[in-house]
Amino acid sequence: MKKDRTIKQLLVPVFLISTCIPMLLFAAIFLYRLNRTLNENIELQIENNLNQADQSLNMILDKYDTLLYDLCTDDEIIDIVNQINQDEDTLESNSSRIRRELSHICNRNEGIAGITIVTENGQILFYDRLTGSSATTAWADQIQVPEKKKTAIYRSTEGPIESDGEQVYLFQIIRNIVDYHDIHKSMGTIVFSIDESVLQTILESGDNATIRIVSNSRILASPDPSEIGKIYDTSDTGDYRYAHRLNEKSGFMITVAHSLEMYKRTLRDQIILWILIVVGCIILLNLSSYYLFRPHIRQLELLDQAMKEVENGNLEVQIPDGSHLSTEIRQISSGFNDMVKHLDSLIARVKEAVVEQKNAEISALEAQIDPHFLYNTLDTINWKAIEEGQFEISEMVGALADILRYTVKNAGAETSMEQEMYFLEYYIFLQKAKLEKELTVEMKIPQELYGYRIHKLLIQPFVENALKHGLRNTEQDPKLGITMREAGDQIHIIVWNNGEAIPAEELQRLNSEQMEEDPKYTSEHLGIINVRKRLALYYGDQAAVYFDSSPGMNTEVHLFIPIVRAEVQETDAKESTGPEAPEGEEGGSICGS
Repeated sequence: MKKDRTIKQLLVPVFLISTCIPMLLFAAIFLYRLNRTLNENIELQIENNLNQADQSLNMILDKYDTLLYDLCTDDEIIDIVNQINQDEDTLESNSSRIRRELSHICNRNEGIAGITIVTENGQILFYDRLTGSSATTAWADQIQVPEKKKTAIYRSTEGPIESDGEQVYLFQIIRNIVDYHDIHKSMGTIVFSIDESVLQTILESGDNATIRIVSNSRILASPDPSEIGKIYDTSDTGDYRYAHRLNEKSGFMITVAHSLEMYKRTLRDQIILWILIVVGCIILLNLSSYYLFRPHIRQLELLDQAMKEVENGNLEVQIPDGSHLSTEIRQISSGFNDMVKHLDSLIARVKEAVVEQKNAEISALEAQIDPHFLYNTLDTINWKAIEEGQFEISEMVGALADILRYTVKNAGAETSMEQEMYFLEYYIFLQKAKLEKELTVEMKIPQELYGYRIHKLLIQPFVENALKHGLRNTEQDPKLGITMREAGDQIHIIVWNNGEAIPAEELQRLNSEQMEEDPKYTSEHLGIINVRKRLALYYGDQAAVYFDSSPGMNTEVHLFIPIVRAEVQETDAKESTGPEAPEGEEGGSICGS
């Protein structure tokens, strides 16, 4: 009789076999390829380090070898050495000239610790840069000259030399003095003694490799100064992979010790990760195969599809209640349906709150002129000025009243371009009184733009900024201009003046998005910051503003706003008759003055 088995008993072995074997095989293949890739990368890095170090060493040696070659073939040096060899330097003037030349070469070229010349008759001339002397030295006159060769000889010193209580390690480049008039004539030898510190730039190889330069089995240059002069030992290779290359020019050995710590750590981390992945996947798959049945999965799929519909804006979607499913699935389904029903009304309330907040921000930003000005007081001042015969003052008070009415009434609303320019003329009229010179105003506005719509008080802050900062202290006749033109689907507005140029640093700050975060500019340029915020609220990214200024040129503000055409022409016609007094205010007599 066949034994009945539960679904768990059926699924567990199947999933164990179908998941464990493929995942373990995949993990083994992955780790094998990772290990091979890491080894290839290490070999490539080592090769690159050796190539780079070899090229850098050749460049450094070429520099000093060129200096040495030029000195060995210098006609003046050759003549002086020839005289010394012939014992014609009785007053030692020639020796002094050579010592001066050696000191000049040492002091002009970093890294040269000293230069020694050994003439054919055995006389030694030197300059010790470490002590700054060509008369006394503890090492420069003790150099052993090797057997003469036609090419340069490179070698390291047997040990360090003492300089100011410190040990200095040197390497040397040696060449014979050559008289090209008689190349077989033996004249002497010149030795450049160079501080090993000039080789430190070669050793900059990265975090995972250490480069050393070895000569005669001793370390000539190393990132660790304590290693210099010691025997080079590679017997302990446990945590490093070593490689070396012979520099053909100098005979020095370039060695690379590449750390395997990162390689081992990466391999270890990947093994641990894959063990966790395999174990986790086995547990997860077996648990899901037992607990999640197809009806439940199907219901969840329906829920997922419904959520995507909601994300796309479809708030009418509903899913079956799943009465035959578990309590949790039924509650999720029912809760989702209830949530969708209330989501539409919630979104509407949120949109309404956003609009209210935006309107509040606009109202706060546009509150540039206190709406509590007393029009009746202005009216009294106006009539008082008329009685005293101060008609210019009366005209200015009337203009101020019109500005206040224009600003306060329907703050934040759109107006026609003609009405905005009408207000600006009043504003400029008042500002002219503050300037000591006659202000010339130039306006170039095509007639067809007067009917377009624009939000109130978008241009005024830039006019105010030009009068306050640009023209206040100018030595030439002040000029202010406003130019407009269509630019595609935008209106390009330019407010310019011929006053002082804006400094480059301040110009950069004015055009920067971080301007609003600078306390200095938030206090001095409140109107400009106000316009930037309002442009963002009114038009989003469809509007832009930037400043342009340079010495000897006009200072310009470029404002771009979308074109908005008037839908009701009668509204523009009404507004073009001039600003109206706010409702409930008594101030008509000022308008008529």
